[in-house]
Amino acid sequence: MPEFSLPNYAEPFAQVVIDNLTTEFPYAAHHVQRDSADLLQPRQMHPAFANSFDWHSSVHMHWLGTQLIEHVEAEASGRIVDVLQQHLSADNMRAEAEYVAANPSWERPYGWAWAAQLVDALHDSRVPEVNALAEGARPLLDAVMDAVRAWLPAMPEPVRHGVHSNTAFGLRRLLLVARRRGYADVADLIVEHARRFYGADTRWPFSFERSGHDFLSAGMCEADLMCEVLAPNTADLAGWLPGFMAELAEDARSLDAGSLEAGKGKLPRVLQAVAPIDASDGHQSHLDGLGLTLAASGLRVARTLDALDAEPELADTLRTAAPRLMRNGLAAATTDEFMASHWLATFGWEALTELSR
Repeated sequence: MPEFSLPNYAEPFAQVVIDNLTTEFPYAAHHVQRDSADLLQPRQMHPAFANSFDWHSSVHMHWLGTQLIEHVEAEASGRIVDVLQQHLSADNMRAEAEYVAANPSWERPYGWAWAAQLVDALHDSRVPEVNALAEGARPLLDAVMDAVRAWLPAMPEPVRHGVHSNTAFGLRRLLLVARRRGYADVADLIVEHARRFYGADTRWPFSFERSGHDFLSAGMCEADLMCEVLAPNTADLAGWLPGFMAELAEDARSLDAGSLEAGKGKLPRVLQAVAPIDASDGHQSHLDGLGLTLAASGLRVARTLDALDAEPELADTLRTAAPRLMRNGLAAATTDEFMASHWLATFGWEALTELSR
C-alpha cells in the first residue's frame, strides 16, 4: 500500500518534529501551584520538555525524532540530533526526573509511558550522538518506575475511558520497557495488576464506543495490553482474547468479505473513521488520533489472533479497517492547525510502522 508507506511520511514528519520541539508557546503546564512563589515559566519547570504544547506531547515528539533520524536526509537528521542533544542533556533529564518524583500523580500513566519509551529509544538508537544521551536520561526512567511501584498496589480499579489516563494504554508501554530495561519487579507488578484489573473481562461492548473526544479505544487498548501480559502463556491468551473480542468477532463474521474488500461493505461502527467538525478544537482533534491508535492496536491484535489461529474474520476485518482509519489522522498531522500537529505525527508513525510489518 504505497500511499501509506513510511518513506512517504518521514520527511514531512521530521519537519513537524523540528517545528514542535522549537515551539515554546502556547504551552499547557498542568502544574499544581503550591504557593504564591510557585509560579514558574514552563522552561524553568521542564528544561527538556517545555515545547510541543504540553509535557507528554513533547516527550513523545522527542521519541518520534529518535525514530525518524535514520529515515530522513542528512539536513533533517542533523537538525533533529541537534535538538535532542540540546534538550535531553543529563542535567535537564535529572530535573525532569525530580519533577516526576515530586508530583507522583502527574502525567499518570500516559506521560510516564512515553517517558519510558523515550529513554528506551535512546538506549536502542544506532546513532552514536543519540545513544550517548541514554545514560543521562536513566534517572527519568528510574523515577517513572518508582512511581509505578507506588501506584499500582494502591489502585482499586483501572481507568477505562479513551483518553490520557486510560490504564491499559500506559501499562502496555511501561511493561514492554520494564522487560527490556531490567525492571523485572515492575514488569511482574504490571502483569499481576493487569490480571487483577482485566483477567475476568469478557465480551467487551465495542458497540458503545466511541465518545466525542476519545483518541483511544478502551477495548482495543485492553486487548493490546493483555496480548503482552498473557503472551508467555499461550493457553491463557487463547482462553482470554477470543472471549474478550467476541462482540466484534460476531460483527466481523456477519460481513461480506468480498464487498468489504471492494469498499462497499460497512465496517462495525468502532472501526469507522470519524473526522472533527472543528479541527481547532483540541478535544475534537482527538478523533483523528483515534483512527491512528485504533489502526495500530488493531493490527497488533490481528497478528495475535493469527498466531492463535483464532477468529480469522476478525483479524481480516481489523487489517482491512486500518488504512481507512488512518487517512484522516495522517492528513491532519502535517497541517498548520497546532491542536492537531503538536501530537498526531507520533501516532501516525506508529500506525504506519504496524501497517508495514
